[in-house]
Amino acid sequence: MAGSVAAVAIAGGAVLGLAGPASAHNYLVSSDPAVGGTLTELPDTFAITTNDRLLDIGDSGSGFAFRVVGPDGEYYEDGCVDVEGPTMSTAAALGASGKYTVEWQVVSADGHTVSDEYPFTWKAPSGFSPATGSAEPPSCATAGDDDSGSEATTGTASGSNESPAADAIWIGAGGVVLIGAVVAVLLLLRRRPAPQSDDTDD
Repeated sequence: MAGSVAAVAIAGGAVLGLAGPASAHNYLVSSDPAVGGTLTELPDTFAITTNDRLLDIGDSGSGFAFRVVGPDGEYYEDGCVDVEGPTMSTAAALGASGKYTVEWQVVSADGHTVSDEYPFTWKAPSGFSPATGSAEPPSCATAGDDDSGSEATTGTASGSNESPAADAIWIGAGGVVLIGAVVAVLLLLRRRPAPQSDDTDD
């Protein structure tokens, strides 16, 4: 019985070990502008850095978005993003001083899309020329862009995200391992010879 319990425990551990990596999504570790912070000078770029590399297949930027929404509800970004390792960045542009919101979306190393938003305050320095906002989220204009559809995704589209199917495969494989271990233990127990009784007739 001790051996059977150990076998079942090992199989259960294997299931947990297989299912674990499927739920490891990237998370935000730093940003510019800072979460809830106050910006008094406009940097060259805005950036979001996560705990792990980002999955940018073919350097297309598909599934990534970095939106900056002003107090007037206008969008202050060009729709283009640059992905390098764990960091996504975009050219910085802001309008008048006020409360802004960053809306971001990235594709994790495990293939899942992760999105969130956070506020920050913009206090424009003296002599600052506000950028013109857009009523709709802009799309990145690439070199030679001509309605061919070769644009970086800047909306809430999740790109080619097949992570739920991948999760099902991992969990299914773990279930097969567990069932196989239980069946093997039961077969071993059934094949154990029964103890012979003493012959009291002699």
